[in-house]
This record gives sequence, structure tokens and C-alpha cells, in this order.
Amino acid sequence: MNTDEFFESVRPWSKRKHRLLGKYLKPFSAKVATATQNREIFCVDGFAGAAKYEDGSDGSPLLMARFADECATWKNPVNLKLINVEPDGKHDGIFLTLEQSTVEWTQKGVIQNINKDFRTALPEIINIVGNAPALFFIDPFGPTYLHFADITPLLSRSQQITELIINFDQDGLRRIADAALSENINPKAAQSNSLNITRIIGNDRWKSKLVDPRLPSNEKESILLGEYLANIAEFGFAVVAYPIREALDSKPKYHFVYCTRHSDGLDLMNDFIREEEDLLFGEHVQDKLTLFPSESLAYEEVTKRQTNLRYVMREYVKTQHFVTRKQIIRNIVASHFGFFHGRDYRAIFKELIDNGTLTSSDLATRIDDRTYLVSADISK
Repeated sequence: MNTDEFFESVRPWSKRKHRLLGKYLKPFSAKVATATQNREIFCVDGFAGAAKYEDGSDGSPLLMARFADECATWKNPVNLKLINVEPDGKHDGIFLTLEQSTVEWTQKGVIQNINKDFRTALPEIINIVGNAPALFFIDPFGPTYLHFADITPLLSRSQQITELIINFDQDGLRRIADAALSENINPKAAQSNSLNITRIIGNDRWKSKLVDPRLPSNEKESILLGEYLANIAEFGFAVVAYPIREALDSKPKYHFVYCTRHSDGLDLMNDFIREEEDLLFGEHVQDKLTLFPSESLAYEEVTKRQTNLRYVMREYVKTQHFVTRKQIIRNIVASHFGFFHGRDYRAIFKELIDNGTLTSSDLATRIDDRTYLVSADISK
């Protein structure tokens, strides 16, 4: 798909990505604003595009602009400032459309549009944002437009409230890797492809892990993604990835990579991704299993999920002498990101406490997130 086709209409997978961004922005803005003196925070759209699809659907710049208006009306208003970056290198009118679509917010001082590519615009972006809390939404069209060095200044910010959401095109990157390692390509082209991947990933460790030509494509993609996440994590970020796909049984289009330094952010995004998976399951049931009641299937799915969580939780508690409810959740969210919803955790905690499997270390009757828990009889 070329860029012209991309902007014709919003794709199902793009809706999922935008829905996750929209869901997360509200609690992120409300919570982060309390840590500032002027309740000002920034959201940077690094590859903004035209702001509007040809079918009239809102792109990410307009979705965030409308949310900024909502923030301003809250009982405790949040001053959400937006920066959109779009180079319009082919002079095909994309930046002009962005300007026209967002003029209402530029006039209000909510939006600044920068007519440069993300790499070139970085110094200007960093200067505008200063030391304010910021969320960077980085959604390039394809894997080659974003090098790891482009996000290093963001990962290195002294401002702890720095978060990134990155579109990682593992399929496109794997195709470049195949070309780099192919015996049928001339050495100069292979070297160029190899260097390109290293620039995108952040190091060349991927080479030694992809030398086996028998590796299936999905394993290669998993290796490339894993190296990318590990390099981000070295900057002190908790980083997770969610496969954005068209349907439950579809191959991922790309991965929604979320980077944060705060565990509360992980909890929030975990729940939003679990909800997105539930939506995918509902669509799958309607499309594939129309003869069966979706409500009963959904109930069975939640029951199965909570059975799995019960096992995971019990196995974890076996290794812990004193641990709080919050510590248990944080550990499992990190190792099973997006598998279980907060509702699942609450349900299983209630069950394990009610049946005596978990009890407070000091026999307190009221158990909260600060109460240390012990296993009364984990073999039950």
C-alpha cells in the first residue's frame, strides 16, 4: 500500500491503534497534570500525516485536538499542547491539509505544526517541550523512517514523565533482514540493508540470531522486536509490545510499542489492551460463529482467562513469603502483559482471600494494596 492509498480511508487496524491512544490519553493527562505547576503537558505526533482521511475520518492529530478541547473543560482543566510533525517531502499537499484541518487549534495556541521530517524536527521539538511531561506518538509509514538514534534524545530526557508509543513494523523490517542475509543479493546491497536494520534496531546483535536460514518468519520478527524492546529498556523504561491486527486470527500488521517509567501506566495500558482483545474476540465470534450465542462464548472466555490467572497467581505466591496485592499484580502484568484485565485480578484476589489461600501477614481484616499477604495453604 502506498501513502496515497493509506490516506483514502481509516483501516481497521488503524482504528485499533487510535482507540488505544485515545483511551490512554485521558487518564494519562489527568494524572500527569497533577505533577505539574501549570497543569501543562505535551503530546507530540511525530508522523502526523494529513490529520484527516479522504473518507472524512479523523486522523491522530484531530483525535488529539478534540481531546485537548475536552481537557480544557474538566473541573480541573488540563492544558494539553500538541505538536504535529509532517514533512510533506513530495509536495503532495499533506502538510497543507494538516494545516487546514487544525487551523482552529493553531489559532488557539493548542497546536503547533512543523513542516519537517521527525529527525530534522527533533531539536525544535525538544526546545518547545522543554522539561514538561510529554507523550510522544511515533507512527512512521514503514520501518525505515525511524532510526533508534531518533528516539535516543527522548529516551534520555531527565523528565521522568516521558512516554512513547511507537509503531514497530516487524514485517517490513524482517523483509529487509531477509534481503540483507540473502545469498542472492549483491554484497553492497546486502551491506546497505544490514546497516539500515542496525540503525533502526539500535545495535547489530540481531545478525548472529538470524543466521539460520531455516528460521520461520514469525521467529525472525520476534527476534527483531525483542532486540528493539531490550535496547529501549536499557534507558530505564518498562517497555511492552502489542500486535495490532485486523482480526483475531490475522497476522500482525505491526506492533504497538508502549514505553513508560511508571508502573501505573503499565496497569492502564494493560487493561486497555485486554479490552481491545475482547473486542477482537467479539468480532471473531460474530463473523465466524454466528450460530452460537456470543454472550455465552464471551463468558466462557473470561472464565478460561481467570482460571489461567488463578494458576499464575498461585505459582507466583509460592515463591514469595511476604508480598502485597499491588506487587503481585505488577509482577504478573509485566510477565503477562495484556492477558488479564484488572477485573480478573480483583475477582481472583477476592476468591483466594475468601477461601483462605491468601491471608494478611498481621491477620488484618481489611486488606488493601499495602497489606502484606502470605500463603495460608498454597496446596489447596
